[in-house]
Amino acid sequence: MKKGFNLRSMAVLALVICFVALIGSATLGAKLYTMGTSSSGGSVYQVGAGIANLLNGKVSGLNIRAMSTGGAVDNVGMMSRDEADFAMNASNVNYLAYNGKLQGMKEQKNIRGIASIYPSVFHFVALKSKNLNTIADLKGTKGSVGASASATDVYTQHVLGYAGIDYKTRKDITAVYSDSSSASDLLKDGHIDWAHFPLGVPGSTVLDLALTAKINIIQIEGAFRDGLLKEYPFYIPYTIPGGTYNGFPNPIETVGCVITFVCDEKVPSDLVYQITKALWENIDDAKKINKAMSWMSTKNAFSGIGVPLHPGAEKYYKEIGIIK
Repeated sequence: MKKGFNLRSMAVLALVICFVALIGSATLGAKLYTMGTSSSGGSVYQVGAGIANLLNGKVSGLNIRAMSTGGAVDNVGMMSRDEADFAMNASNVNYLAYNGKLQGMKEQKNIRGIASIYPSVFHFVALKSKNLNTIADLKGTKGSVGASASATDVYTQHVLGYAGIDYKTRKDITAVYSDSSSASDLLKDGHIDWAHFPLGVPGSTVLDLALTAKINIIQIEGAFRDGLLKEYPFYIPYTIPGGTYNGFPNPIETVGCVITFVCDEKVPSDLVYQITKALWENIDDAKKINKAMSWMSTKNAFSGIGVPLHPGAEKYYKEIGIIK
């Protein structure tokens, strides 16, 4: 009896060891996915972190970690080096990177689209005392153009460049490279004349500035805007409703760019399908992450995304009839 008991005990113990070993190897083999976003003070980071948390709770076994980065251009580089699997990217950077039109970077054919999230609206905010009312007025001034090589930097180059202002070679302005939080502080303290904040509407940084400083929001309108949109068709016209910001009762005309959810082509199709499905099936929860995400709709599920859809996302959109 004792011998039989020992044999049975050993058999059970062996099974337990095998089970633990299997669980352990599965855990060790589980992949941590990373998502590039923007500086921690920006809305892109907040939205990316919120989406990552939502998806982690809805897709079994998924673990995406949102990272603070230098922005969309940085994200593209990180994906090319296998340092990021997903990214919250501006659609213009998607388009330019994919087509090899980003300065100093070869074609990035690995980028694939999942969904369009919200329009990032351009807020050129100037100190009222500087009397800056048009983009052309910025020549000869000192302003924050965004973090170096960020999407904001690219946006600013395009808008100022269309007005004939070059800050990369001719130094037509004194460009200050800073994230949105630092730029806000510099503006409040009078160390710069203006700053560019691409944000969802309403943008928390501009809400704060409108309450704590005397500012002007420079409009992008009329023939200038028409020409800019023709030159850069991946931008969209946008009207900020009157009353959005303290001291601005009238609508503010400007432009914007769509913030998108993208991934590397190597992310498995089944996983991207599950992620896309979870995002849209929980869209009401997603919209609670940031007010700007109220823009999200299956009607513009991948509007202006700038790159081909990932096959996993395409499969879901075909299932719900968006793609025939």
